[in-house]
Amino acid sequence: MSNILFSLFDSTFQTVLFVVCVVFLIILLYILVNKNNRNKSTPDEFEKLYQRIKEEIRFAVTPKFMDVSIRVNELVDLAVEVWRIEQRVAKSASNLPENQLKGLDNSIQKLKRYLEKYDIEIVDYKNAKYNDGLNLDILSVEKDPTLTEPKVKEIIEPTIMYKAEVVRKAKITLLTNN
Repeated sequence: MSNILFSLFDSTFQTVLFVVCVVFLIILLYILVNKNNRNKSTPDEFEKLYQRIKEEIRFAVTPKFMDVSIRVNELVDLAVEVWRIEQRVAKSASNLPENQLKGLDNSIQKLKRYLEKYDIEIVDYKNAKYNDGLNLDILSVEKDPTLTEPKVKEIIEPTIMYKAEVVRKAKITLLTNN
């Protein structure tokens, strides 16, 4: 516990130290600019310089991307496994007694509701019409001359969405006529 507190204190201390150093540099720059250009510069030039430095500091401190936490990645992995379990249960449904099948289905639905609670969605494109706009990774292509348009034959892994954005693309086998 004390190691965590020291590491938090250390990173907070480093951030505060960085900000203090930047402020010190701005003050020093202000003094130097005023001393050297007392007669040359106008207040507008100094204000422009101050605004530019202020924007550069804000840009340097602002995060540049959304970091997906480790927990979200774990939930994405869980979503893939829930989908795989659902597929395996569907394949073996004829061999299972009715009460066991209902129990497994209830458990799968509970897991899906848990994922939905954290804005994780599983998208299954099985037998869907294929178009280039779908977020799919095509692992293999099979030909069927009887088809009029390409479609998804098999899904190896589903698309996983987090807060309505794709975080993992589906991996599929595509069935096409050409």
